Amino acid sequence: MPYEKATIADAESALPDDARAKMFRMKDPLDTDEVAFTLFTMEPNAEGMEHDHRDSGQEEVYYVVEGGVDVEFGGETVSLDEREALRIDAEETRQIRNRDHYSELVLVGAPR
Repeated sequence: MPYEKATIADAESALPDDARAKMFRMKDPLDTDEVAFTLFTMEPNAEGMEHDHRDSGQEEVYYVVEGGVDVEFGGETVSLDEREALRIDAEETRQIRNRDHYSELVLVGAPR
């Protein structure tokens, strides 16, 4: 088949129940080879995991669908509001911090 269709019901959250966030990785349900596509939902004041993609060479784009977050990397903080996107190099260590409301993001990653 030349396409795959999936919903978040086809993926389990990759985060523990006490994380106050859910991360639905759609790479397997969509059977992608190069592109990672993730839906990330965050409760108020939740934090994402600090990480980089130095080993995989995967750059990421974060797009805020609802709410707003702060992304820390390279010694600075970039605020993202609804309908804003941010691209981050694979080598940068980054962490997403939610503000005092619910937020929903789409994360897209692929080798550059």
